[in-house]
Amino acid sequence: MVRQNSRRQPKIQTATTRGVRPHVLLLVLGGSLCGLWSGQAMAEHPSPLPMPFELVKELVGTWQGSKQALDGQEIITVEYSLTANGTAVFERFFPGTPKEMISIYSQDGHEMVMTHYCLLGNQPRMRTSSPVTGNSITLSYIDGTGMRSFHDKHMHELTLTFIDDRHINHEWTVFENGRKQATHSFAFARQ
Repeated sequence: MVRQNSRRQPKIQTATTRGVRPHVLLLVLGGSLCGLWSGQAMAEHPSPLPMPFELVKELVGTWQGSKQALDGQEIITVEYSLTANGTAVFERFFPGTPKEMISIYSQDGHEMVMTHYCLLGNQPRMRTSSPVTGNSITLSYIDGTGMRSFHDKHMHELTLTFIDDRHINHEWTVFENGRKQATHSFAFARQ
């Protein structure tokens, strides 16, 4: 006859015997592991790409440049100011002159949109189509007002290049009859 130990064996507790369902426990453990993994990913990639609108907001102030004209060098001024409680940037190209043009930039989700009130008498709207990966932001035509069709002459694309905190370049692309006609480049320095 085998003698049984009179000491009571400890009862092994499982998730089920403690009142916790196994799938809940797996969810908790899985969530913890995901949290650790995403934390590691954040440490490897700590800063997201800059938002285009935040970069344009940094342009607030007066900028000057020049371009060759038939009668010599023409001084060009562009002014940036915040409006609508900081939710839009107001750009004045050739301010206070008969050639004055206005552009208004605003955030739209992760993208930026801009409406350009042009000397041509139309108002093309442009949108960023890719994240800021270098020192340039490109806005491309999405639609416009004041035009009979897409084939009317209009500003179709703008690339802003941030050289440093005191220098920027503008590159405006003109379309007519559905094709690129010209590109106008301007280099500006902060005043």
